[in-house]
Amino acid sequence: MAAPSHGSLLRRYVSDRRYKLAMPRAAALQLLHPAIAAGAAQHSQFPDDVWIQLDRALPLTLATARGSSRTGRRVRDLHGHVTGKDDLGRRYHALAPEIFHWEHATFVDALFTMIDVFDRPLGPAERERLYQECCDWYRSYGVSDRPLPPDWHAFTEYMDHMCETELRLTPSAEALTGRLLEPCPWKFRRMPEYAVRGILPPRVRTLLDLPWTGDDARRFRTYAIAVRTRHRLRLGL
Repeated sequence: MAAPSHGSLLRRYVSDRRYKLAMPRAAALQLLHPAIAAGAAQHSQFPDDVWIQLDRALPLTLATARGSSRTGRRVRDLHGHVTGKDDLGRRYHALAPEIFHWEHATFVDALFTMIDVFDRPLGPAERERLYQECCDWYRSYGVSDRPLPPDWHAFTEYMDHMCETELRLTPSAEALTGRLLEPCPWKFRRMPEYAVRGILPPRVRTLLDLPWTGDDARRFRTYAIAVRTRHRLRLGL
């Protein structure tokens, strides 16, 4: 993968500090996948803290997104030993294309969510352009791109299908998601609990039995406006 150009939407947005505000979404979507939850529980040095795990993994992921193929191969190789059986008794390997791609897809989904919520809605052409840059990001890992949806529309259908049919609250996931609403070691530890719930997909809130009221939705919209305003002021816009 060649390094994205300075006009790259991917480089622009993965370098945006607001991206980390969407990480609870990526973390939840990963941990509700039985294979990824089992791999995190069985192989992580920090099996009881999803935020320490993510804090250690994210810099490599972002470096790959910015165009470092060497880092992408390193990320791939770090997954080579992650294998076993999930809580449903099914064998898994972290480098199985369907599993590895799902992990990538959660970061892509979180990226688009961050932009929509905390920046601005992208137009159709920009959305497709960014998605294609995310496809190049995935290919830089050197894992089969067989599961990769070819375009943005196919990606949204893929996400909907996965959320409805593949995600489950397994015992491993339940143990790891216990602190999902409390990102204490995370850079944005002051992110309000309702905002963490708000950034999650509705399907995730249902699986985790998290409440979501009209008042929560109003507070989350106010929070998003405040984030956008602070970002514009910081940039002098």
